[in-house]
Amino acid sequence: MIRYVLAALLAAALVGLAGAALDAGASETTERQLEMAIADVESAAVELDDEELSPAGHPDPQRVVELSIPTESLTTVGVSHLEIEPVADADASVVRYTLSDGTTGRLLVERRIVYREPTGDRSTEIGGAGTRRLRLVLLADEDGEPVVVADPPDADRRR
Repeated sequence: MIRYVLAALLAAALVGLAGAALDAGASETTERQLEMAIADVESAAVELDDEELSPAGHPDPQRVVELSIPTESLTTVGVSHLEIEPVADADASVVRYTLSDGTTGRLLVERRIVYREPTGDRSTEIGGAGTRRLRLVLLADEDGEPVVVADPPDADRRR
């Protein structure tokens, strides 16, 4: 009888330790997945910035990036907030995120990415979990300098 009680206690302790380990690793797993998604955005922005601006009447250079935003699961936590904020007077952006467990983080992207308007300075907010698409387009600002502009593809635009 004592063996059964000890076996049950040992099993309960192992399940508790496994749950704690999963909880601790879930934030780290989500952060790694976000870092990979943001690296894809940065890579596409760098590729675009290496191209030339298109003459009037020609299609603008663009890249469509599919981001995998983690959902709440046993091994990952959800993402509450994710945005790409252009840095003023620099060719860089800061990605800020908040996870559903309260973890926050920042990553630097080595290209300035603005939302919708090449002359604007708005942040790009990426909402929702799962696969999200982000179109990056190379446009000219008011001085004729190339700027990477984030624009959701037509299917993602609200009508």
